[in-house]
Amino acid sequence: MSFNIDKDAVADFGFYLGAEAGNTLPLIEHLARDEGMSKHGFTGLLSPLGDIVAGPASTSVGLVFTEMQRKLCDLGDSVTSAAKDYGWTDQSNAKLYDRAGLTGDTNEKITSGGYGSDGFKNYAAGGGSKFHTTPTNIPKIERPNTKYSDDVKDFGIALKFLDWVWSEFKVDGGKGFTDSLISPLAGNYKSIDANGTAWKGVGTNFGLLADTIGKNSIALATDSWQGGAGDMFRDFLGTYWNQGAVWAGKEMGTFVASGFEKISKVSLAIATVAVKLLNLLIDKAKKVALKAAPVVGWAWTAIQSGAKWILKVFGIHIDDLWNDIQDIIAMAKEIKKLYDEIGNIVKTMQSYFTTVEQLKTTITGIPDTGSLSDAQQTYGKIKDGVGTLNKNKDALGQSFTNARGALTTLDQISDRVKDRHK
Repeated sequence: MSFNIDKDAVADFGFYLGAEAGNTLPLIEHLARDEGMSKHGFTGLLSPLGDIVAGPASTSVGLVFTEMQRKLCDLGDSVTSAAKDYGWTDQSNAKLYDRAGLTGDTNEKITSGGYGSDGFKNYAAGGGSKFHTTPTNIPKIERPNTKYSDDVKDFGIALKFLDWVWSEFKVDGGKGFTDSLISPLAGNYKSIDANGTAWKGVGTNFGLLADTIGKNSIALATDSWQGGAGDMFRDFLGTYWNQGAVWAGKEMGTFVASGFEKISKVSLAIATVAVKLLNLLIDKAKKVALKAAPVVGWAWTAIQSGAKWILKVFGIHIDDLWNDIQDIIAMAKEIKKLYDEIGNIVKTMQSYFTTVEQLKTTITGIPDTGSLSDAQQTYGKIKDGVGTLNKNKDALGQSFTNARGALTTLDQISDRVKDRHK
C-alpha cells in the first residue's frame, strides 16, 4: 500500500482547525447569544423570562461554544503533533487554543481569535492555505418595535375615572389603572420571533461548518495524508464532529428556535385578546365617566352611607353607577386572568432553556485524541468512544423531547384564552 504524506499540509490542516475554532465558532456564537438570547422582546410580564434567556440560558450556550472551541483546538494539536512525527518542525510548543487567541474567551465573554497580526487571513477564502474556513451566512436580525399599548384606545376623560375606581375599590392592591393593566402588556412578539430566526441561522451555519470541515478533511486525506493515520483521523473527524458536536449544534438551533417561535405566537394571542378587552373597558369607562364626574374625589363610602341626596342633586342614580363600576371591575378581572396565563408562560419556559446544558455533555464526550500518528491507538479511541457518544446523543434527544412538552403547555394556554373569549 502506497503512502503519500505531505507533512506541511498536515500541519496546516491543524492550524486550519484552530481558525475554525477562533473565527467561525465565535461568529456563530455571537448570532446565538447577542441575537438568539436577546431580552429585547421580553417586556411587561414576560420580563422575568427575558432575564433567564439573557442570563443563565445564554451562559449555558457560552459553555457549549467554549467547549467546542477547546475540543476543536485539541484535535488541531493532535494533527500538528502527527505532522511533527513526520518531520515537520515547529518554532513554538504553544497549544493551539493559545495560538488561536482564545484564552480570553469565557462563558460570559465571546472572544474571536487570530494568528498574529494577519489574523486568520491565510485560512479565509482566497488565503494562502488550501484549507479555507467556513463561508458563514449570518442573517441580519430585524427587531421592529411593537407596543401593544399603542393599540389601546385613547383614554381621554376615562383615565381619571378609572384611576379613581382602581383606588377606591382596590381593584389591584392599590395600583393605578395604568400600572395594573397597561404596563404589563407582555412582549414584543416580533422581537421574540426574531430570536427564533437567529437560532435557525445558528443551525444553518453549523450545517455549513460540517460541510466545510468534511470537504477539507477529504481533500487532506486524498492529497496529503494517505495511510492508516490519515484514514483514522478522517473517521474520527466525521464521527465526533460532523455526527457529534456539529450535529448537536444544528439540533440546538432547531430546538431553541421552536421555543421562541411558540412564545411569540402565544404572547401575541394573549395580548391581542387583552387589548380587545381593554378597549371594551375603556369604551365603558368613557360612557360612565361624564355622569360620574361629581363622584370622583368624594369618598365613596360617605356617598353610599349618608349622602345619596348629593347624587340626586346631580341627577345620578347610584345603583346604575354601581352596576357600571362592577362591570368595569369584572372586565379588569378577566384581563388579569389573561395576565396570569402570561405568568404561566414564564414558569413553563424556565425549564425549557435549561435543556441547553445537556449539549455540553455531548461535546465533552469527545475524547482527547493524543497523537493521531498512532493509527491503531486512534482506531481504538474511535471505536471505544462511539458508544458513549451515541448515548450522549440519545440523552440529548430525550431532553429535547421532554422539554418540548413545554411547547404543548403553551398550546394549551393559547387554547384556554381562545375558548374563554370566543
